[in-house]
Amino acid sequence: MIYIVSPGGTLEKGGMGRIVDNFTTDLRENRPDVKFEVIDSYGPDAKFHLMPFYFAAAMLRLFGCFVTGKAQLVHIHMAEYGSVLRKGLIVAMASLFRVPVVLHLHGGRFPKHYEDAKPLSRWAIRHMMEMTSEVVVLGEYWRNWVVTTFPAVRRATLLHNAVPGPETIPERAEDGPVRLLFLGRLIKLKGIDVLLDALASEACRSRSWQLTIAGDGDLETYRAQAKALGLEERVRFTGWLDQTGCRKELVQAHVLVQPSMFEGLPMSVLEAMANGLTIVATPVGSVGDAIADEETGLLVPPGDRTALAEALARVIDDAELRRRLGQGARRRFERQFDIAVYRERIVEIYRRNARGWMSEPAPTASIGPRRARSG
Repeated sequence: MIYIVSPGGTLEKGGMGRIVDNFTTDLRENRPDVKFEVIDSYGPDAKFHLMPFYFAAAMLRLFGCFVTGKAQLVHIHMAEYGSVLRKGLIVAMASLFRVPVVLHLHGGRFPKHYEDAKPLSRWAIRHMMEMTSEVVVLGEYWRNWVVTTFPAVRRATLLHNAVPGPETIPERAEDGPVRLLFLGRLIKLKGIDVLLDALASEACRSRSWQLTIAGDGDLETYRAQAKALGLEERVRFTGWLDQTGCRKELVQAHVLVQPSMFEGLPMSVLEAMANGLTIVATPVGSVGDAIADEETGLLVPPGDRTALAEALARVIDDAELRRRLGQGARRRFERQFDIAVYRERIVEIYRRNARGWMSEPAPTASIGPRRARSG
């Protein structure tokens, strides 16, 4: 049995929960021979006061599986800060029972966490990394950082996030305002204040657009900013959306805007690529692995309101540019970020690390675009 440990399990509202939900659903459908269980180490609603109970339950569950010898492998998904401490305890317990560990890094601020840590904490993090059988990262930037920072790590593997996508790009009406979409948690590091300032600038204010901001977090702060900038009639806040709601917004939108200051590899960018949207983003984390400037989207420096306003003005004005960038994004999605590609890669990672893996792999479904599942 493979134990997949993730905060919130498949119900976590952020990108980590979505990728775990995506690939475990796909494995159940297409690789029923791969036996696994998802273990929630934090709680699905990200309520800190409940976290100790979920984490204790996860530790007890894993301890029982390790003691009885049921565990072939533990696949741990980790962010930064408190997540590192919790997952470090699980890595240490797995090492005690000689259970192989695949450590999957998602935290965009993990390098800063490590650099700011005190010497003892840095030693503990290095030791945790060295106890793993394999470290999985989201992009080339992160692989280079892991290899450079932790040279004793046995293996560092790049595995891009992936999403299921529709078989074809949805048809979008071109009449009326250009529909812009922000999809993510409403926190300052996501650059929402920069986006609103850019849209209020002279370059964008007079153009025909509407913005939807979809996600949970500090809605009132950004509602107040939109009102202060005179944009309240052109900006819609939906709050948190489930996957069905997100897909509806992606089908209706023309442009995804991702103005983040820090990222791993945002699921919203991949979902926009799958749906053939034009993407305007910042080249932070591993975004550059997915978005090539002028080919699969437009890239602007993080925090640069003027550059963001100019890029948005271009895509608002030019329907042919939107079409070209959206088609380029969809082609790259099909080659690199479809969930079927991820399936083959994750099964190979399990095969080379798990104890007592089957001698012959089971037949797999063909690699290629697949219809997005519902709900």
